[in-house]
Amino acid sequence: MLTPRLGLALGIAALAVGIAIVAIANRSSETPALRADEASAEALVDSIGVVVHFNHVDTAYGRQGELIARLRELGVRHIGDAMPSPDEPLGAGLRAARAAGIRASLGTGDIDRDPSLAVADALTVLGRDGIDAFQGPNEVDASGEPDWPAKVSAYMPKLVDAVRRQAAGVPVIGPSLVSTLGRRLLPADLPGLYNTHPYPGGKPPETVLQEKLRERPSTARDRAVVFSETGYHNALAATTGGPPASEEATAVYLPRLLVTAFGAGVQRTFVYELVDGKPDPALVDPEQHFGLLRNDLSAKPAFTAIQTLIAALRASPGESQPRQLRWDLRVRGEGKVERLTLARRDGSRVIALWRPVSVWDRDARRAIRPPPLPVELSFGLGARDIVVWRPSLSTKPVTRLDSAQRLPLELAGDLVLVSLR
Repeated sequence: MLTPRLGLALGIAALAVGIAIVAIANRSSETPALRADEASAEALVDSIGVVVHFNHVDTAYGRQGELIARLRELGVRHIGDAMPSPDEPLGAGLRAARAAGIRASLGTGDIDRDPSLAVADALTVLGRDGIDAFQGPNEVDASGEPDWPAKVSAYMPKLVDAVRRQAAGVPVIGPSLVSTLGRRLLPADLPGLYNTHPYPGGKPPETVLQEKLRERPSTARDRAVVFSETGYHNALAATTGGPPASEEATAVYLPRLLVTAFGAGVQRTFVYELVDGKPDPALVDPEQHFGLLRNDLSAKPAFTAIQTLIAALRASPGESQPRQLRWDLRVRGEGKVERLTLARRDGSRVIALWRPVSVWDRDARRAIRPPPLPVELSFGLGARDIVVWRPSLSTKPVTRLDSAQRLPLELAGDLVLVSLR
């Protein structure tokens, strides 16, 4: 979880709100199938993580206290970083994050180190309750080591054994690889949750997510999936690395990516990364522009969009008795609409709607404005306390209605959330 790359996609099905499923959409081979049952809004929030590098003290990550405060503002309670030693800055940052209620998934930094010692050190720093998971080697196929397959094959069983003995019950995430072909060099029964890095490279997230999910070997189809890195960089003048996306396009794509991944069954998705490490005002170095925060810790639009997404999912219209609610979606034109229905603990629900369309021309490096697609939600006997959010465009609801039987909307390229009960 230390370097970025590329790739993955989305799906479709009708969604049951309460008892009935009324809206059925055609599936696309370019997008992954989304769950058709009602999911938990809090589970979606819990699926979101952010990669940090608290050991990079010569970068913006040296401002640990301020960054932890920003994480709390964001609403994310899961981070990914390297396995720490007790007396290094990384350990101090992780301890401070834990004190703020933020748990960590810890990745292997040194494949030649005894995993028993690494696990023991991590437990000394965070304790069992502060650790979400241990992760295998990160993108080791790009390390230049000719014998990396043998090392990974030997390391993962040792890591699993060390975790079983010292931190029983803590999940182990498998290694991440840059190349799909690299997985063929590893044993089919290599332990660990399936791990991949879907970097879209300036493209819409949905097709890239689908590509990455399709890469899973048959032996991994029954394992949970983790995206330990994914994201977009904003180095618009870069001539190396993957293509960039503007800050505004990233703010549209990342909420869609997070909802798509959750709907497709991905256990946790880590956005790479929290902050731009070093100043690069010329926007030429991709590695310095993946952050949700700029180097001065100011929020990019994507930070605000994810913050608003989380706040909207957690917002409550007040406790209510669960009720049967029938809803249908009519698309008034040509275009694919994805949907996911989420239930809150208070009995209210959120319908997430979005189109898997481009809002960024990555070759010309300019914005695309997809024409609005008119749609209409209908609610059978009616819905109450209707609130419409567009997290990529506004931090506040854009529509409020006490009650309605029909709700006309115009979908552009951003995620729309309809809260109701």
